[in-house]
Amino acid sequence: MHQARYWITPSFWLGIIWVWTGFLLSLWISWHLLAKADFFYPVWYDHAGIHENIERYAPDNHYREGFENTSRSERLALFHGIVEAIQHQGKGLETLAYRHAGQNVLLLRPPEIAHLQDVANLVSWLNRAGLVVFGIWLLVGAWQLKRHQYTTFRQAWWFLGIGLGVTALLLALLGAEKVFYQLHVWVFPPEHPWFFFYEDSLMSTLMKAPDLFAYIAIALVVTAGLIFSLLLYTAQRFQTQAGRLKSR
Repeated sequence: MHQARYWITPSFWLGIIWVWTGFLLSLWISWHLLAKADFFYPVWYDHAGIHENIERYAPDNHYREGFENTSRSERLALFHGIVEAIQHQGKGLETLAYRHAGQNVLLLRPPEIAHLQDVANLVSWLNRAGLVVFGIWLLVGAWQLKRHQYTTFRQAWWFLGIGLGVTALLLALLGAEKVFYQLHVWVFPPEHPWFFFYEDSLMSTLMKAPDLFAYIAIALVVTAGLIFSLLLYTAQRFQTQAGRLKSR
């Protein structure tokens, strides 16, 4: 009977909150770690068709010329510049440029800069939200520690696995691309365009949008899973040590 009623206890629901705030915290850490590696863009450039996408669409761009003549290193540097900018409140977006016919050509047009500035603003907001999530995770963990009602490693992965499974099912039913576009509608200002055809945007061509974001999402979730496991292991070691000290 006790096990059957466990799901209606505060410990059960606080355990779910602790697990999911821990995973959101892991995603936040994962974002910043992967940003340091440009979200593995060099790997995706070589193996996910980004090079071919640039060669195919850059010559047809309606606003910029010569991008198809840039080198791999130039393209990687430009993507790195975009990542650095969105991590630092959008600073530097308007100066990103490549060389063509002996001149510097600005990579981004004003609508693209506006969109990436929106992304930078979102990242700044998420950084503040990440600190709040971290605080909630610590507070719930402290409550569990005080009450000696810990979420086990197995329970944590059950809570997380069920949630991720439901999310994956919904994405499969609704369509990941449709969900991706709908999130853009909800998150970004309606007066700012966020969808750009390859022929109109070197930004989209450079990223092979939206394909690149699928690879980045997978990398984020996998890395977050590793970080989450480390958080669980560390928390359980701390709980064990605290329990031993109390028993003395």
